[in-house]
Amino acid sequence: MADLSDIIHILPSMKSGDDLFSVLEVLPEYEESIRGADVPARLMALSDLYRIYVPSQMSLEIYSKMYLALLRSLQKKGTKLAVQQKNQNYKAIIQQEYSGIMGGSDSFTIIGASGIGKSSAISRAITLITENRVIEVENPYTKIIPCICVQCPFDSSVKGLLLEILRKVDEMIESKYYENALRA
Repeated sequence: MADLSDIIHILPSMKSGDDLFSVLEVLPEYEESIRGADVPARLMALSDLYRIYVPSQMSLEIYSKMYLALLRSLQKKGTKLAVQQKNQNYKAIIQQEYSGIMGGSDSFTIIGASGIGKSSAISRAITLITENRVIEVENPYTKIIPCICVQCPFDSSVKGLLLEILRKVDEMIESKYYENALRA
């Protein structure tokens, strides 16, 4: 575990160029012996095709944008405003009087035609950047979830989306925010 001031050193180093292309790329091994296997085994081996990922220029740009956005977000975690917001959030949770603090956030839009690989590129970038883990910081002790992926609820309700976010947070850090929100 590290201090909040060292949080940017916890992330894997940013990749670029040919190095980035090679770590994004996924090419499953091909076993020559599968050609002589029975039909069910060959059909199962065909499912490996869905694991193939060949990055495009879009993939490289999405990785860079996501990495830098996460880095900026993590750098803000130790600021005075972030600590004040954390204290105000705690007051709200324990139902004391609180006043919200407006903070800045970084965002960007990924737009493109359906089926060109936006979701796959985002998924690959998240896997590389976060290494699918929760960041634990010692001083002050806190757990940071760099990224969570949720699906839009079938009815497109904001409440359903917020509850799904809480459910995913609980799943990752073993908390009870979702359960408490349902009770409230």
